Amino acid sequence: MGRKFKTKKSLGQHLLISEGVIKKIVDYIDVKNEDIIVEVGVGTGQLTEEILKRAPKILYGIEIDERVYPIIEERFKDYGNFILIKKDYFDVDIRNLINGNKIKLVGNLPYNIASLILIDTAFYIDLIKFNIFMIQKEVAEKLVAKPRTKAYSFMSVFLQTFFETDYLMSVPPRFFSPPPKVVSAVIKLTPKKELPIPLEEMKEYKKFVSDIFTNRRKMLRSKVDTEILEKAGVKLTARAEELSVDDFIRLFKVKKELI
Repeated sequence: MGRKFKTKKSLGQHLLISEGVIKKIVDYIDVKNEDIIVEVGVGTGQLTEEILKRAPKILYGIEIDERVYPIIEERFKDYGNFILIKKDYFDVDIRNLINGNKIKLVGNLPYNIASLILIDTAFYIDLIKFNIFMIQKEVAEKLVAKPRTKAYSFMSVFLQTFFETDYLMSVPPRFFSPPPKVVSAVIKLTPKKELPIPLEEMKEYKKFVSDIFTNRRKMLRSKVDTEILEKAGVKLTARAEELSVDDFIRLFKVKKELI
C-alpha cells in the first residue's frame, strides 16, 4: 500500500516499509493495554498497524495529508480504538485531546519539521510518559550531543534540560520508500522526574537559550550581563558551545533572581 501511494516531497514524506524495523520501533514503544498513544504523521499506516495489533487503549493518529485519509480509514475501519485526526500537528491541542491522561507520543516525523515538533513536545512534558520518534540522524545526534562538539546546539540544551535523551538505533535509507538521501535514527525522550525549570517559565527559558546560541562563537559577556555570569560562576570569556546544560539552567535562574 505504501508503495502505490505517491509521497509528497513538500511534506518531507518517506514511508517506512521494513517490517523488521517497524516491529523494533513498536517494541521500544512497549504498548500496554492501558496506553493512550498519539502518533504524529500516520502516512499510510505502517507503524499505526503494528501499534494497533498490540492493542493499546486508544491510538490517536494525526495526519495533515488529506490524500491518505481514505487509505487510513479503509485500513483501520475495524479498529474501535483508532481515531484519525485530520489536522496539522501544530493545529492540534494535545491537552484538550487527551483530557489529563498521560500519553506516549510517537511517529516517523516529516524531516522538514521534525526539529520544530521535537521542541514543541517539551510544552506537553507534564502529559508525556515518553516520546519515540524516527528522525534524521543529524537531528538525533543533536539531541544527545555534549558541550564542545559540533552537534551541540540550542536544541541539545533545550531538550536535554527537560528530557533524558537516548539514541536507540540508526535506520538506513533502503528501509524507506522513497529512500531518503540521509540515514534516519530512532530516539527516545523521557521526561526528567524533577523539572529544573517550571512549565510556566519554559517559553522564557527557550528564548534565553536560543539568544545565547545566536552567534555561538561570540563570548557570553557580549550577550549576558557580567553580573549574571559572575554570580552563576561562568567565565566571562566562555562561549555558548562550552556550557553544560546545568550552566544554562543556573544562568537562567540567576537572571530571574536579579531581574
